[in-house]
Amino acid sequence: MDIMQTKTDPRVLRTRKLITEAFINIFQTKSFSEISVKDITTEAMINRATFYNHFLDKYDLLEKVVEEKLHLNLGCDKQKTSMSIEQTIETVFLSLTRFETSVPSISGQEEKDAIDAIIKLELVNIFRTKLIETNPLTEQSLLDKLANWLTFTVRGISLDWKDSDGNETAGEFIKPLLPFIMCGIETL
Repeated sequence: MDIMQTKTDPRVLRTRKLITEAFINIFQTKSFSEISVKDITTEAMINRATFYNHFLDKYDLLEKVVEEKLHLNLGCDKQKTSMSIEQTIETVFLSLTRFETSVPSISGQEEKDAIDAIIKLELVNIFRTKLIETNPLTEQSLLDKLANWLTFTVRGISLDWKDSDGNETAGEFIKPLLPFIMCGIETL
């Protein structure tokens, strides 16, 4: 069986879904450090060998769950290449805020750091791809720096929105900031 067939085999997809749903259910009542592979396999009603056929360990599972949830919220498979960089920034911001509200609250610093690192990697890739697409003649190292800058800016603003008083929707929160992200502080 080739790799592409394995990834689209309904049995494989169903098993991965069982495992990730079990993990998310347990994650709502236990901290990541308290969760064992046995907890996950018991909840998913599978054996350990099946778990290890799909994931290296619980850290690999955490990474895949965050990537999958983030991709769903970002709509990466639906993202149009015709979006401007400003539209991409807004879409990523709104997606991050949906992601933040769709995952259970995380108490442990280890889990927070792991999830934050995964999010940052995903965002850097998204922004780098968009910057290369819209500025193909610009030096790669500059585009990499800009992708990192946009990642930290948008991620920081999404965390600010999460910590705000909740009087503004995510869209209302980002709209007045977009001109400053695009043109700099001199816009004032």
